[in-house]
Amino acid sequence: MQIDWNIYLLIIGMALVTAWSRSFFMILGERIKVADWVIEAIRFAPLAAMVAILAPEIFLPGNAASVAQFDWKLPNIWGGVAALIAFYLTRKMVMTLVVGMTVYTLARFCL
Repeated sequence: MQIDWNIYLLIIGMALVTAWSRSFFMILGERIKVADWVIEAIRFAPLAAMVAILAPEIFLPGNAASVAQFDWKLPNIWGGVAALIAFYLTRKMVMTLVVGMTVYTLARFCL
């Protein structure tokens, strides 16, 4: 087995950049003042990351190459919409999972 050192260097480089960017505010401490709008925008970063991960899984089939292959008969769409509505109405994660997976399963067999 041949060792590709470029892969190891890439992993080490990504780890260093990640560690530096996450510790940036701790290293500088009180010496830098972050604008209030930046702090407000950072609050939405986890939500934006979740949407970026989940939206293609919900709205596109597994082998889709573009948005043009969108299809209303996908069970992912119906399960995702049902889960969204369930969470909006109940604000309970377990109920969201149960409703979403139930609708997804029913849609798989009915559509």
